[in-house]
Amino acid sequence: MPLHAANGARSPRATSPPGGRATSPPGGRATSPPGGRGTRTRGGRGRSSIRGQAGSATVEFALGLPSLVVVLAFALSAVAWALDIESAQRGAAEAARAAIVESDAAAVAVATRASGANDVSIARSEGFVTACVTVTRAPWPAVARCATARDRP
Repeated sequence: MPLHAANGARSPRATSPPGGRATSPPGGRATSPPGGRGTRTRGGRGRSSIRGQAGSATVEFALGLPSLVVVLAFALSAVAWALDIESAQRGAAEAARAAIVESDAAAVAVATRASGANDVSIARSEGFVTACVTVTRAPWPAVARCATARDRP
């Protein structure tokens, strides 16, 4: 071990013998090099590699959040469109049932109330009543559903 310059005592720091292999001080624990913290961490990566990744989480968040919002918007729109389809089908069925016992105008009112339909048509032929309902809501295309009921025998 080298001598300490100030008082001639031996330094507890790790030393390198002339052969080039480092040895540990007594107690088996190496200390930091002079001048502060060590520059190596476990796994052989230096601290400088961690500092180079400081903004990567921000960039990933900035790219990921808008993508997540777009996917959620499409998912919610698809659910709304599926509900429009179900609403149009329900309105057509209600209109066909109402057209059997009431006038066509009353059946149109029932369909509009049941589904919020934009367009309702009632057709009668050979003992059957067919009600077609069209629901149009932006941004999806119009949804048209028809229901047929048997008129009273």
